Amino acid sequence: MGLSLAILAVTGLPMAIAAQTTSPTPPSTVRPGPPGASTASLDASELRAPSRARHTEAEVVFMQHMIVHHRQALTMSEMVPARSERRDVRSLADRIERSQAAEIAFMERWLELRGEPVEADLDGGHHGHHDPHDGHDHHGDHAHHGAHGQHGAHAPADAEHRPMAGMLTEGELAQLAAADGEEFDQLFLTFMIMHHEGALIMVDELFDSPEAVLDTDIFDLASHILSDQLMEIARMRDMLEGGA
Repeated sequence: MGLSLAILAVTGLPMAIAAQTTSPTPPSTVRPGPPGASTASLDASELRAPSRARHTEAEVVFMQHMIVHHRQALTMSEMVPARSERRDVRSLADRIERSQAAEIAFMERWLELRGEPVEADLDGGHHGHHDPHDGHDHHGDHAHHGAHGQHGAHAPADAEHRPMAGMLTEGELAQLAAADGEEFDQLFLTFMIMHHEGALIMVDELFDSPEAVLDTDIFDLASHILSDQLMEIARMRDMLEGGA
């Protein structure tokens, strides 16, 4: 059993992700599996209508911003087939594309059901996220932090402001797109670790928000993102060290 599924099994958290289809039938519901495993189809009735509990601004902002965050992960992953020479990097990128595309569809549906806009207002003052590489260890109590500095040789010199935690700047995206082969693989893994760490910060901020995460669906989603990305961070660190 993969780490993310083990965590969910222990906590008893179900996880239903809505994936849009091109057919006129209702969206299918899938449960992302561990690396190399296929997703399991679930009944679409498991998607919940809005609960009586009022959703909060923090929950809406989390969903809107995580959609933007996930979309950049898809952009990064889509670069892999033409640039990577490693099978494990290609497999990882494929998993990220499949799982995060499904999560984006779920988050978009969650917002639509509550009458909230899907697109984030990134200029609306919601810039409270800490960059995981700004010198402040917001995740000091998590085991996933601390192994990042050893890859500083591959870190960018770009100091542009990040739109939210872990997001690559335009300069960093251009640096990744210009790389190839081993250089690309090292940059991709380094940048994706940073990107995932940013998502964990966003989850922490959500759980720290007053009266947030009362909605069962958003609690399940945030918990799944936390466990899944912790697992992938550990895997990518092993890959950087040549252990995969």
